[in-house]
Amino acid sequence: MSQHTLDILRRLTTDSSLRQTRLPELLKPAEATYAESWFMYVGKCFNDPLDIRLTERIVDGEKSRIWTQGSAFSFREGDTLYDTRDAYQEWAKAMKSISLCVQVKQAMPAGSIDADGGKRSPGSVTIDIFKPNEGRTKLVSYGHYTMSQDSFVHFLISGPSGDFAARLKEQSSTIASI
Repeated sequence: MSQHTLDILRRLTTDSSLRQTRLPELLKPAEATYAESWFMYVGKCFNDPLDIRLTERIVDGEKSRIWTQGSAFSFREGDTLYDTRDAYQEWAKAMKSISLCVQVKQAMPAGSIDADGGKRSPGSVTIDIFKPNEGRTKLVSYGHYTMSQDSFVHFLISGPSGDFAARLKEQSSTIASI
């Protein structure tokens, strides 16, 4: 995990002067197959939910389209993420590598509450949490967890923390016996 990436996330979610501004610094390279060193495997298909977009800018006096980063995170129902890129292999092979899978069940996007520069909403995400059973033959759901879109992006980058980490640890012993 990169501290630089977490610093960009912090600036996006806490700096009120950035509410209407898009940064030229990205949470992950826009055209990279996936975000290296992140806790979860986040492919470029998730650029839109991460608010990574091509934006018209003036560069050296010329109009140009560059990748920019905003804070309007918008993960949606059905978005499914794994902790490894190996999850996209043939399923029996993939099950040998997967440790964690999350699927978004409900979501509200992050963004501004009003157009006059009002308080930014961090949005919300409810995820179902899956881990492999002991025989690694299937993924087993052991509950769900609700957090802000901002916290979800932080989780994707650096892994579970706080109450979410405690809940995952608590459930790990239960899931192994299924």
